[in-house]
Amino acid sequence: MQNNTDHKKMIQNGFDTVAAGYDHPSLSFFPETAKRLVEHLELEQLNHTPGQHLLDVCTGTGVVALTAAEKLPQGKVTGIDLSSGMLQQAKNKAAEKNLHNTEFKQMDLEQLELNQATFDIATSSFGLFFLEDMTRGLINIAGTVKPGGKVAITSFTGEAFSPMSDIFIKRYESTGREVPPLSWKRLATREIIKEQFNAVNITNVNIYHEPLGYHMTSAQMWWDVVWNAGWRSLLNQMTEKEQKEFEEAHLKEIEQVLGANGTWFNTEVLIAVGEKQ
Repeated sequence: MQNNTDHKKMIQNGFDTVAAGYDHPSLSFFPETAKRLVEHLELEQLNHTPGQHLLDVCTGTGVVALTAAEKLPQGKVTGIDLSSGMLQQAKNKAAEKNLHNTEFKQMDLEQLELNQATFDIATSSFGLFFLEDMTRGLINIAGTVKPGGKVAITSFTGEAFSPMSDIFIKRYESTGREVPPLSWKRLATREIIKEQFNAVNITNVNIYHEPLGYHMTSAQMWWDVVWNAGWRSLLNQMTEKEQKEFEEAHLKEIEQVLGANGTWFNTEVLIAVGEKQ
């Protein structure tokens, strides 16, 4: 049984590895989710009160943080993450966009070094489900928010990435290796999300279903998803030769699914926005 420290280190190393490719076009569902999350937060209303402060937890390459920062020119956005590699990408993008209202810090969600009840909004996009104790993580996030402030999270639905992910797992298991449970499936329904929010006294919860996805026309498009996201940590357990053999066999399987005309690649998400009591 893997302890929490080992699990955390594995996640940190995994995201450090994929940081440079995390903004690859194949992962367009991340910026698209960020755009829709920010729309649901209605940040324009906050601009009537300058100095609003948003916290983005598990910020990654800052996709949500930077989208929010553009909407809060009079405010500030702080992004935190375990992965220094991801944070460096976020800082680079903030500099490219000439955004001076952002700050990025390396920090563990389970040991937050932030003042309580100081943020107007806290977000965590595709981050909460990595935690062993999601409720404790959500308590920590909500604790940073002022009473009446907003808390928002996102997660994939259980159907996301099928059937490609199922084919990948079957192929991976055929190598004699074990695939850990898919993290996002722990937070993949409206019911589970509502339970989590209720448990930490977040009310007035709205959950939005966003049917994201795109037309996948080549097996390489799927491999770009695998190589630039969390799946890569599984491939890293293979030798280079094993990786090439796996890639060749797996992509033949995906080509059969795609056929001549390709298929819809489902990356649908749930976005939940609630209010801290």
